[in-house]
Amino acid sequence: MGFSPESVAAFIAVLGLLSIVAQTVVLSLLMRSIGNKNTILLGLGFQILQLAWYGFGSEPWMMWAAGAVAAMSSITFPAVSALISRTADPDQQGVGQGMITGIRGLCNGLGPALYGFIFYIFHVELDQVPEKEPDVTHHHDHHQQVSHRTLLNLTEPC
Repeated sequence: MGFSPESVAAFIAVLGLLSIVAQTVVLSLLMRSIGNKNTILLGLGFQILQLAWYGFGSEPWMMWAAGAVAAMSSITFPAVSALISRTADPDQQGVGQGMITGIRGLCNGLGPALYGFIFYIFHVELDQVPEKEPDVTHHHDHHQQVSHRTLLNLTEPC
């Protein structure tokens, strides 16, 4: 999609700032207005939307919009933690919080491993540059693209 290292860094920074706003200002407003359980459901809805948007997005603006939705989805875990805190007995607070934090850590570890395995099964190579049609108006750029493709072909295993 043509993201430079600088635009990836900007994306991560903006997403982080939006997540801070979502988890402080927006989360407290939602918890007061629609309640804990509905806030969790809304956060899960945002997660579904952002994952679908990332999956089907094909333009840079779509990735930025999905990032804004992803920031809103960051309200889910704090809302779940609050629900556990409110429903667990005082002597079971640590157990409840430890269980959901442990499950989250397990998912954060197994999720990427599972998707790595799925990419392997379907032969998805993330380090390959897709072929583009040469632009005859930019001969110098075309020469650099061909040189880059040649270099990639030389480094691929036979």
